[in-house]
Amino acid sequence: MKRSSVRFRIATGAAALAFAASLLVGAAGPASAAPSSDRSFPISNCFGISPNIVDTPFMPRGVSVGHYDGWTTVMVTYSSLWLGVGYDSVARFDWRHLSNGKRGTFISSTSTRPPNTGTHGFSWPRYQPGKGRVELTLSAVNRNALWAIPTTTCKAVIEVP
Repeated sequence: MKRSSVRFRIATGAAALAFAASLLVGAAGPASAAPSSDRSFPISNCFGISPNIVDTPFMPRGVSVGHYDGWTTVMVTYSSLWLGVGYDSVARFDWRHLSNGKRGTFISSTSTRPPNTGTHGFSWPRYQPGKGRVELTLSAVNRNALWAIPTTTCKAVIEVP
């Protein structure tokens, strides 16, 4: 396995864990809530029919941005109701920093197998792309054993502190 792939998996897992922990801490009430740099940003109408047809559509509601150990992680989640079956999804994230013009592309391949949620995400070192507003464009293709169905393309603007 490539070294960068291992780092990505570790960073994504750590950020997901930190994000989940921040949600649990926040649920405990204002007295015990710790300040966090994890945030959610709205995403435009992201929609795709599940390849299982009679299922929950592919509909990420927002983009979660977390910071952990010098990495910025961006994630969207999706789900399926087909217990034990679910489906596979391949997403393309194009990003563009709105101030400095840096840009890039990430590809994420994941599966949702209920009762678990599918998560698409990517990570980059905090200094890249730089502080400020970053536009994300997300498109995905979802597939089961029979066919593949593309989703609509959607956009979000996130803030990298």
